Amino acid sequence: MSAYKTFAIVGFGTTGTLFAKHFAQNKENGLKWKVLSRSVTKPELQEAASQGAELAAVDYDSQTSLINALQGVDVVLSALRDGGLEEVQLNLARAAKAAGVKLFVPSEYGRNTLGITEPYLISKANTHSLLKALNLPYALFFTGLWPSMVLEPAYGSVTGINFDTGKFSLFGDGTEPLSWTAPEDFVPFVYHLLTTLQSSQLENAVFQIEGDRKSFKQIIALWEKKTGRKADIHERSEEEIQAYINAQEMELLRFIPRQWQHGGMRVGNESNKLWPEWNPKNSKWEDLFA
Repeated sequence: MSAYKTFAIVGFGTTGTLFAKHFAQNKENGLKWKVLSRSVTKPELQEAASQGAELAAVDYDSQTSLINALQGVDVVLSALRDGGLEEVQLNLARAAKAAGVKLFVPSEYGRNTLGITEPYLISKANTHSLLKALNLPYALFFTGLWPSMVLEPAYGSVTGINFDTGKFSLFGDGTEPLSWTAPEDFVPFVYHLLTTLQSSQLENAVFQIEGDRKSFKQIIALWEKKTGRKADIHERSEEEIQAYINAQEMELLRFIPRQWQHGGMRVGNESNKLWPEWNPKNSKWEDLFA
């Protein structure tokens, strides 16, 4: 039986939408969930409401608005994206403390960010510091890379990974194993832990979840085997990697090369044992190529 009964989902992109759908698919658990958003008139939010979610329109800049929306909420599930992590998530944490929220789950779902100093992720470190200062219990979930980050051309092509053309420009030799977990797999896992573990097991805990572990060379080899095509692979030199970094305006694209090159996106699978029945079918590279 869940130690928590009421959940608030904040942010309604890929992760937030999946959380809402998962709550709807498990109504028999008797849990309540609400979605906080600046506007609740969007079709996807109305669909969530039709499936059982309560909607709350909020002003993220107003503590009063956030505190009112979080009254009676046990757990905050932040699914805010990059732009919302600078100030919105900090405002949310302060409001959660004032509203009596029991557990705060900040937006992570990537590399381990404990002690992080890189500019791209410093906002997450700031959230950690604030939660500790507020003495607000939290749970951190690290999952590694999303396969969609390289499978979707819009993402993959800007980093040199192109499965459509079969051309791959790697940061280094591409042999460093990385962790991969799709949102469709980590959302059920997070839900399972939040609704089955005791509060003492969740408070101020760190969970590392891994759907698959593969290097880019291993992934490309699987692609060749599945498609029968020959990959055109270029291993960027140290000079080429630094030139790529220097040319980027987006902090994310300045951050990625060294992470991929040196295994910074490897989080481990220490928490997988908490749900032995978990089947991360959307994260297994053997199954991701037609």
